Amino acid sequence: MFFDKDPAHKTFFIIKSIRITGISILICSLLSGCFYIGRNQYKDVVEKPYSEWGLRECLTVISAPIAHNYFDFRTNVKVSATPYYPSVVLAIQKNAQRIMHWSESEFRMNVDALMKEDNGMYLDWQTGRLVDSRGNFFKEHTQIDSLMFLITLINTAWTSINSIIQVGIPIGKDNAKQLIPVMVPLVNFDQSYIPDITNLEQRIYLINDKGKFIKPRYVWGRQNNVLTKEESLFAMFYFREGDYHFLTDSDEMCILIKGFEGDVRLEFPLSMMR
Repeated sequence: MFFDKDPAHKTFFIIKSIRITGISILICSLLSGCFYIGRNQYKDVVEKPYSEWGLRECLTVISAPIAHNYFDFRTNVKVSATPYYPSVVLAIQKNAQRIMHWSESEFRMNVDALMKEDNGMYLDWQTGRLVDSRGNFFKEHTQIDSLMFLITLINTAWTSINSIIQVGIPIGKDNAKQLIPVMVPLVNFDQSYIPDITNLEQRIYLINDKGKFIKPRYVWGRQNNVLTKEESLFAMFYFREGDYHFLTDSDEMCILIKGFEGDVRLEFPLSMMR
């Protein structure tokens, strides 16, 4: 609908989004022991003009909507998902402006492009208000046509059975040895949980309050066929089909990922989808 199919264009935004989101969430994790980031703070921040958002405010906007299953011990697969709400896109790009030293025009260009692709929305820069694809000012979440999630998966069963040792590798003409770290399993491979993720893209669903589900229009970013290393991928969902909107009369949505020891279910209140 709104996505440019040019592979080079897509790759540019994938790389940029991964880098900037990763930096922002890393900073947020480091600071999480110093201050609490929660929904009350999120609501306070998004009520303010974006021009007043500092680093802390941007981290709050990015981090508050993230859902995860880190404390679900039914599965070794730990998943976190970042919904690219319009406010999250704006916060990511505002932090990117600080890091990349963008001019105001570069910042606005990147916000416009990413918000159009991820939400079918744009920002009226004169008023600072969100506008939907039909030219109406934003009032409710059913005006958002699409949404992208950044989904990260970690297999704790694999990381917990490995140890790092130093191995000497001969280099140069004199065969001098250089020590490099190598990860070595502490148990046999057949004793560890290594899930197949070759069809992971087909196992991701979005569910509304009525129990209906949709699958992502496309998923990209998976690097391997089994889950040993951390995997980060993007999943794009389209909500609107004609006059029908998937989230009508819903207060919450949830991502469901099937096929692991226990299904992963991540819930997102729609009050933050703004």
